[in-house]
Amino acid sequence: IIDLYTVGERDGNTTTTRPFVHQVELQGTKGGLIYLKGLFDNGAMVNAICSSLFRRLSHILGHLQPSTKTLRMADGSHVKSHGQWVGNVGLGGHIIRTAFEIFPSGKGWSLLFGKPLLQEFEAVHDYKRDTLHI
Repeated sequence: IIDLYTVGERDGNTTTTRPFVHQVELQGTKGGLIYLKGLFDNGAMVNAICSSLFRRLSHILGHLQPSTKTLRMADGSHVKSHGQWVGNVGLGGHIIRTAFEIFPSGKGWSLLFGKPLLQEFEAVHDYKRDTLHI
């Protein structure tokens, strides 16, 4: 069995791959700024915020818009989106307006910086150095 997300484990002479996590800025519709650690995943076909985190931050981020999306998880299960948050996201001095689906992460992540957002930022991930260029 191979864990998809393992941190800090050594296997012989090589270090196990770690997930790419970096601070992201969300600009709330009510004027506030929130700084979160985002999990960057170019295999995720949506940007997402965990529903339990969104509930705690909704007084800053604002209200959800309806969403008709159903998301297929890595295990094949289907989860209906609780809604969509649209707002500004800051990374590396750049700001982009985008949408996030809101659904439970199962404590796997707080904010999922998916492929759509990576494309919007024109991000290039250098896997050898584990850096992201925008």
